[in-house]
Amino acid sequence: MFHKMNRRHFLQSSLAGAAVLASGRLSAAEEKKPKLKKAVKYGMIKIDGSLEDKFNLIKKLGFQGVEVDSPSNLNREEAVKARDKSGIVIHGVIDSVHWRDTLSSPDEAVRAKGLVALKTALEDAKFYGADTVLLVPGVVNKDATYEQCYERSQAEVKKALPLAEKLGVKIAIEVVWNNFITKPEQLIQ
Repeated sequence: MFHKMNRRHFLQSSLAGAAVLASGRLSAAEEKKPKLKKAVKYGMIKIDGSLEDKFNLIKKLGFQGVEVDSPSNLNREEAVKARDKSGIVIHGVIDSVHWRDTLSSPDEAVRAKGLVALKTALEDAKFYGADTVLLVPGVVNKDATYEQCYERSQAEVKKALPLAEKLGVKIAIEVVWNNFITKPEQLIQ
């Protein structure tokens, strides 16, 4: 099935590839491939000034979007005005309390607070015109095994799905530094 690559095959393949590139033609799959856009987290903008000043700075630096926290101290109306004037897209919202009020906590009251925060982030995303909310769904630690984290956080996220669907906002699951979903098989599950 596989053949050994020799110098002749390598040169032929290289020339064929160069010819395609030189022709300027792309396959249908390549033409439909989405372009990556650069964005920055709002908290990374370290200048004094208004929201509009900050959005204009990141636009000048080559960014197309910004991600904001929820809850936050941002004036939401001012943020929307700055978005509209600068052309910077508020593409996403971060559930900024997901590390503290985890959806995997053994304490039902903590999970309830986490769910309220997730729903608030979904509402904020809709307000800003964002299409995603970033969520760390839970943390595996001395208080929660992998299985407990999975069961608890899944149950809480399911409670937010009707609102997410109604608002047209996706919940983007982040799995960094929380010891949860550390293997490809777990992510597939």
